[in-house]
Amino acid sequence: MRIAAFVDIEGNTQSFNTSGIVQIYEKVGNTQWDCVGEVPFYIKEGMNLAEIRKNIYAMASQLGNCRILIARRCMGIFNAIFDEELHIRIFLLEGSPIRFLDQVWERVRLDAIEAIKIAEQRKQTEDNIEPVITQIEGCYKINLVKVHEDHASMNSKDILLPFFEKKKFVELEIICLHTPKWIER
Repeated sequence: MRIAAFVDIEGNTQSFNTSGIVQIYEKVGNTQWDCVGEVPFYIKEGMNLAEIRKNIYAMASQLGNCRILIARRCMGIFNAIFDEELHIRIFLLEGSPIRFLDQVWERVRLDAIEAIKIAEQRKQTEDNIEPVITQIEGCYKINLVKVHEDHASMNSKDILLPFFEKKKFVELEIICLHTPKWIER
């Protein structure tokens, strides 16, 4: 696993509103992190959005498979580009990145385990939340009130859209407290 850190000349994390170096660390064995590369990042006051985006993409292209970046502070445009466009996760920490690498790695590892658990639970619950076929072929029914009691984090779209995409049906009876607005449309 690799973790990158945006640092100043003293080796401490810095914000993305100035130029600096992105150091890339890789864990060697189970204990030691080595800096395996450095990528310059140039930014100056007055740069327009297109120039900022171009410089971020140029820097990110040199990170290889590294999808974790530590910085001191990250303003809105940088968050949007790194997170939403490049799918690079930002950790905001202050000081020498060497101090945080194990903590960041452990956090990413635990988040991945949790994401896998949630995906497995969602897959298991999908089997339990689908509309059931009635005695008439092609006719199904579902009690959204009951499903929401058992699966509070799911909304009607989460429940019904997979059914609409997978099944051919003649009729679907939906028991609910109110008609979801997206169905009305």
